[in-house]
Amino acid sequence: MKHILIPVDNTDPSWAAAQCAISMYRDAGICFYILPATSLNSLGKVESSNVNVCSCYIKNKIESLTILLAPHQKIVNLSLQGSFITQIKEAVYSNDIDLIVCTDVFSASNNGQIDATHTRAIITRVKCPVLVVPQSFKCSPLKQVVLLSDFNFTHRSKAIYMLTSFIKRTQTHLNILQLQTSLTVLTQSQIENKSFLKNTLQQFSCSFHSVLDKTMDDALQLFINIHQVELVILFAKNINFLENILFLPTDVNSMNYRKKVPFLIIHE
Repeated sequence: MKHILIPVDNTDPSWAAAQCAISMYRDAGICFYILPATSLNSLGKVESSNVNVCSCYIKNKIESLTILLAPHQKIVNLSLQGSFITQIKEAVYSNDIDLIVCTDVFSASNNGQIDATHTRAIITRVKCPVLVVPQSFKCSPLKQVVLLSDFNFTHRSKAIYMLTSFIKRTQTHLNILQLQTSLTVLTQSQIENKSFLKNTLQQFSCSFHSVLDKTMDDALQLFINIHQVELVILFAKNINFLENILFLPTDVNSMNYRKKVPFLIIHE
């Protein structure tokens, strides 16, 4: 892990995510790329009402982040043009980004309303691991994390490397959780994929679990409460989990895990 991209706007949550990234990644040689997004009102073409972050404000914020850096780390302030996603993609490609760290909300309009539209766009349209930091997350060393899996996929080496590198660096306990809405027996393919994960993760502190509930989010909330989980890991190729766990509208989902627990989304 050498290059971390942090898109920010003119709101506190995005800069809090930047502080969290620096506190979590203390390895020497890491470069944090700060991207003040100049287009947060449109995911397509740039419009005249774009939110422009004051350069003086950015300078002061970056100076406060610089104080937090570990030895032999640095911050680079990027200046890119185009739509929000165009900027993200260009930053990832040009700087060989290993991880994107972002808030769960960005400014959506000039009246102060916020939503997760841009965070979702990063996850679904940019092929790069993403760490989503919610506003209410209190950044501290991790002890318990959970990987959600239905064992329907054999994951590629790049995704497995990202997963094992994260667990090795954080020295946390990894729970592998199968969420079930009905009592079903694993297929032969699922059994093989589960065995593959067991073999891959046998050198780490990990355990396998399953929770049966009427909805995925109820099951996950129950597991988080019982095991005091501090971070959730998802593979991006599992669209079912993304839709039911991460992208479920907030007015439908009464669960609070998305308000307090970060999500690490790993692409294949």
